[in-house]
Amino acid sequence: MALYQWDRRRRFWSTPTIVLIVANVIVFIFLLVGGDAAYNLLGQTGTLFFGDHFYWQLFTSLFVHFDFPHIILNMFGLFYFGRLNEAHFSDSQFYAIYFGAGLLGSVMSLFLLPIDTMSGGASGAIFGLVGSYVALARRAGWQQLAPVLVYAVLIFVMSSGPGVDIFAHLFGLVGGLVLGMIFLRARKPTGYSTSYTYTF
Repeated sequence: MALYQWDRRRRFWSTPTIVLIVANVIVFIFLLVGGDAAYNLLGQTGTLFFGDHFYWQLFTSLFVHFDFPHIILNMFGLFYFGRLNEAHFSDSQFYAIYFGAGLLGSVMSLFLLPIDTMSGGASGAIFGLVGSYVALARRAGWQQLAPVLVYAVLIFVMSSGPGVDIFAHLFGLVGGLVLGMIFLRARKPTGYSTSYTYTF
């Protein structure tokens, strides 16, 4: 069984992956200009969330990156796994996976990280895309999964270490896997294609 592929006869720059990359870059520039005040506003901290009701941080923290290596690595992963996923899910499903997985990671981080720790980054949402592609590869045949898992493990190792929110990664992966399976289960068993070519 081959992977399902949506017909995407539109401009490259309007795809969900590129829209999200542009949004992340814009927010990063804002953070560079705004400094600590901007990070305190948009980054997720349990103290501000629970004490001062900064509830928007669950969402805005998905666009917060702390330095150039952080955003470069995440945008590279977003481009790779985003392009893989958007060929097989509709735009609404893609955004549901991305933000659903990212928000799950944010929520779990609130309860599992020290309350005064600031967290941020797109990695939880990106691991959600990894999870949804695992669901796709499982449906299409495990031979499609091996290279993706190798790449995912590489990103996971490179993005791990002191100061890294491992809980966002883990729960983002689980969230993306579950959402991917839900969307695939609801899909009619027609319209499969063997094409894997991406149009730029």
